[in-house]
Amino acid sequence: MFENYSIWDKLQRSERPIFLYGTGNGGDKIIAALQKYGIKLDGIFASDGFVRDRMFHEFKVRSYSDIVSEYGCDIVVLLAFGTTIPEVCEFIDTLNSRHELIIPDVPLYGGEIFDYNYFIKNRHRIEAVMGLLADDRSRKIFCDLINFRLTGKIEYLSDAEPMENALGEIYSDKQFNTVLDGGAFKGDSTKVFADVFKPAKIIAVDADPKTFMKLKSYSEEETRAAVEPINAALWSSDGTLEYVSSASRGSGESGKNKRAKVTSIPSRTIDSIIGDRSVDFIKLDIEGAESTALDGACEVLRRCEPDLAVSLYHKTDDVFDLTERIHETLPSHKLYLRRVPCIPFWDLTLYAKK
Repeated sequence: MFENYSIWDKLQRSERPIFLYGTGNGGDKIIAALQKYGIKLDGIFASDGFVRDRMFHEFKVRSYSDIVSEYGCDIVVLLAFGTTIPEVCEFIDTLNSRHELIIPDVPLYGGEIFDYNYFIKNRHRIEAVMGLLADDRSRKIFCDLINFRLTGKIEYLSDAEPMENALGEIYSDKQFNTVLDGGAFKGDSTKVFADVFKPAKIIAVDADPKTFMKLKSYSEEETRAAVEPINAALWSSDGTLEYVSSASRGSGESGKNKRAKVTSIPSRTIDSIIGDRSVDFIKLDIEGAESTALDGACEVLRRCEPDLAVSLYHKTDDVFDLTERIHETLPSHKLYLRRVPCIPFWDLTLYAKK
């Protein structure tokens, strides 16, 4: 069921040249992991046409063609970024067919690296969480997650579908009047909720001030539901927070992304936003703050028992901590895992259905 090694063990034994494809925050994290495990990196490349004269760490960033011309195809390629762009995914598939492609799983917002020692240490939690899932597909996706984190193999990313498909499948027998969309971005997920659920009201919350301007513009144009936009970070208390705005997966808590701008933003609890209203469905995809937002939703969860869609991929332990917590808080809810198409194993969502 589960693989019996991790990529870090395999890379320590590798005799082939190892190259990083990509730079940025993901490259920083992977290089730090390679150094931790004593693994030698031979170079860094970017896609042909995207190379400029620059250094990353102590390496000159070279073109892919340049690397292949010098080293041939018998190399190990470590992918250092995430994407949903079809043509980029197609090129990554090409890399996988030509070389040994590994997609290291490094936590976006903290936690241990999921190596084989971590797997052994948490084997009991892995089995316990699997036992909480409501259907075979959820259990398969969970196994794919564990095996991807261990091996970095691209084939474990294949079971994915658009969010609207998952919502339509899991909630086909339900009607929602009010939805809270936490991490609404520019309104992408809000549009899906308006289309699939057809609620009367959607409360769309996003922390990033720049993104919020686009969310607000969208809310004024949406006619299928009344959209209430709120510029705030969902948190355990009302107040203010320092926020890193980077228009990427590096946005969030201050100090997480050295290339981003720090701003001060309001923080709000779900309890204070909802007040004495009712809410039927809450989605949380808020860059690693999901658990903190649940701390600020205790009254709403107790009173309304809403269905949930909570992201599980930002921190290493999220898949355990959040699943166990939601089961304890809403024990009558059935739990499902679904994932939208993405490289690497991001956008994994736990759906809790009463």
